[in-house]
Amino acid sequence: MRTDTVFSTSSLQAYLSLVVLCGIALGLSIQPAVTIAALRASDITYPPGLFHMSFVLIFGLFAINRGAIVAANISSRVSHLKLVLRFLEHIGYGLMLLLPFIIYSRALIPSGTAGLITLVAFTAIAAVFFCLISLRLELRGTHRRRGAFLLRYGCYLAFCLIPFGIGLSHPSLVLFVSASPIGFATRVIEGASASEIAIGFLVPVLGILWILTRRQRFDRRHHAV
Repeated sequence: MRTDTVFSTSSLQAYLSLVVLCGIALGLSIQPAVTIAALRASDITYPPGLFHMSFVLIFGLFAINRGAIVAANISSRVSHLKLVLRFLEHIGYGLMLLLPFIIYSRALIPSGTAGLITLVAFTAIAAVFFCLISLRLELRGTHRRRGAFLLRYGCYLAFCLIPFGIGLSHPSLVLFVSASPIGFATRVIEGASASEIAIGFLVPVLGILWILTRRQRFDRRHHAV
């Protein structure tokens, strides 16, 4: 069985990791009752929004993994549509597995159902973007006979942390926070403005369009060698 199919061993391991990590984040996000809290040996508490921030972050890591797996099995002549549909298959199945967590977490997000739907939609679109980034870096690494593991995850963490840090550095740059997946999740939890939501969605959408328009030229160079 190909390793990039939804029910391959590699995929099942990735889905299991996704469910376990998000489940842990959800468990930590649930605030204990006063009576139970009094019996706890530790006074450590976690914010209710921990699950939603972890969900976006972990799903991005999942997308990076899936992009690399698809790259290892991709046909050199696969169309853009089939490529995106293949990614959407993995993303959709991952979201379906997390659906019980997502529904339950509705009670933990102050922005309500609208905020939760916005966050899930953003996560799906951003996941396509990160799949494509991972795919491109993996293909380039294969072409140059170099491993792309550190580069893939390094780019992902940079994409998450750099805009977030820029946005927090000065009040005039606060909109940069929404360009980071973690920052976008934070803003949605608190109740994001229309401009913050627009920026959050615009970044991965433009990234998807840019990668898809450049990918054909990369394939031609790869074939020509």
